[in-house]
Amino acid sequence: KREYLENVRTKAFLIGLVLTPVWMGVIFIVPKMMEGKKEERIVIVDQTGVLAGPLSKKLADSPNPVWTITAEMPDGAWDAQGDQPSRIETLTREAGAGRHYLAVFTPPILEKREPDPKKGERAYGLYGPSSGVTGSGRELERLINGLVTQHIIDARELPQEMASLLRRQAMRFQPVDEKGEKAGMVQMLLPIIVVMLLYMGIVGISQMPISNTIEEKANRVYEVLLSSVSSMQLMTGKILGICGVGFTLLFLWSAGGLVAASLQGLTDLVSGKQIGLFLAYYVLGFLMIASLMVAIGSACNTLKEAQNLMAPLSVLLALPVMLSMVIMRNPNGDLATIASFI
Repeated sequence: KREYLENVRTKAFLIGLVLTPVWMGVIFIVPKMMEGKKEERIVIVDQTGVLAGPLSKKLADSPNPVWTITAEMPDGAWDAQGDQPSRIETLTREAGAGRHYLAVFTPPILEKREPDPKKGERAYGLYGPSSGVTGSGRELERLINGLVTQHIIDARELPQEMASLLRRQAMRFQPVDEKGEKAGMVQMLLPIIVVMLLYMGIVGISQMPISNTIEEKANRVYEVLLSSVSSMQLMTGKILGICGVGFTLLFLWSAGGLVAASLQGLTDLVSGKQIGLFLAYYVLGFLMIASLMVAIGSACNTLKEAQNLMAPLSVLLALPVMLSMVIMRNPNGDLATIASFI
């Protein structure tokens, strides 16, 4: 009780209670609000003579990103000059370095088939950087596939009805919830928010016992306390008290989130069972991590010593973040099942 009230009554607790949700909102909302027009570059090498023009026109009409388009002549683009790489190799490397995207069109693409090197056919492809967000690359892929399909329709003079049928998307992916109803962006972001809350609640609050333990040892408060209670009772009370501080934070944040969701008409966003599991996993995770923190604080006399012992534990603390993205892609997989029991 003493440990709990001592922390809850501080101004720092109230500041953290208010600023943490605000900071999370800043992380999610401000980057979106500040997102301006994006500028991209693309180099087009067109051996077909029919795709560069339509693609350039579509990219020029794109409001965001704004494309800078450069057309390279295909003649000699694949020929190396002595020890120097060919123009295509140079452009491909520059694309990998993030300087631009590279679209190479050769005749086989108009038939949607692989090039035949025995016939002297060159490879076609769309190249871009492997790092960072590839939204522009996906959009280019969609545009080019649409242009190739349109060229095949025009070249073979297919009836309009069949052309419309070929352009039509056969199937779309639709995420749904457990009730079979369509899930929106909020439902997709909810697991990420829950993981962040759990991580901040467990890792952030569980580090308090280290500094508290070292401080009370230095001030000889422990000598007075140990004259009244056993060391096991003292450490248990300290862990449970600080666990209650984190529990209070999570409860208030969760309650605020549920109120906000109900005001938006999302009353069935989270069930009572899910809230119960959320709090249960918090308590179990906190008790495990906080026990290790108290053990480190008990073994050290200064904060510098504790920081050295914290290094191996930091790997364990980072593990949930590293695994969270993998688990969210396959929440019913073996890794998620095994991790939930640890």
